[in-house]
Amino acid sequence: MTSKVILVADDDEDTRSIVCSTLEMAGHTIVQAKDGAQALGMYQSMSPDLIVLDVMMPYKSGTEVCAEIKGTPEGKYVPILMLTARDAVKDKVIALEGGADDYLTKPFHYQELQARAKALLRVRELNLTLRESNRTLQALQEKLIEQERQLLVNQLAGTAAHQLGQPLSAILLNCHLLEHLKHGDPGIPRAITAIKADARRMTDMIEKLRSLDARATEGYHDDLTIFSMQNPVIITTNKPTSSLQRGTLASAKKNTTSKRSKRSTP
Repeated sequence: MTSKVILVADDDEDTRSIVCSTLEMAGHTIVQAKDGAQALGMYQSMSPDLIVLDVMMPYKSGTEVCAEIKGTPEGKYVPILMLTARDAVKDKVIALEGGADDYLTKPFHYQELQARAKALLRVRELNLTLRESNRTLQALQEKLIEQERQLLVNQLAGTAAHQLGQPLSAILLNCHLLEHLKHGDPGIPRAITAIKADARRMTDMIEKLRSLDARATEGYHDDLTIFSMQNPVIITTNKPTSSLQRGTLASAKKNTTSKRSKRSTP
């Protein structure tokens, strides 16, 4: 394990010196605080990898410092080892419930202190690795969701263009026809009827688009797929009422047949 920064806070100079020397023997960098307030300030300025706190300290107790540190976003990833001369179960429970990760009673054996510090640092490394993995996973998940949304938009747009394009073209053809027919021409009512029929077909298709099954798709163009309509609409044309209408509608039918043939060719 590489060298880590450990903050040791104890108001007793002799105890603090022993703890620092023991942890330095394990190859760690040690910073010292002589009371709770100083320990809290040093944590905020340096973000240590491990904190060793004495329970009873002036200005702020170890329990109070522990609670404040654990209340910060990064504090939950910093392990805290509490030191105290009290051996009562109640004192241990208070320290652990206050957010401490471990508890060691004075006097202690130096090897036990080193072992507990090593274990807590290992847990910190695992937690940091897990946090980074979660962040990476979340970023990938957000990217996947965005891709799925874009695919859905493309599929919906392709479906609308495919299904609504044909009746819309027929409406435009009939509108073009109406512009060239003279007043009173018998083809005018038939063109208007055809426009209304195509408009109704478009309305029906819009209703179908609202209740599409996202799992039902079909190939459309290149690598793009579109949603499959249960009852695809086939454009039917009325008999032309003039030579202009016959020529225009015949051309539209020829283009539609050509497009279908290209899509069906492997």
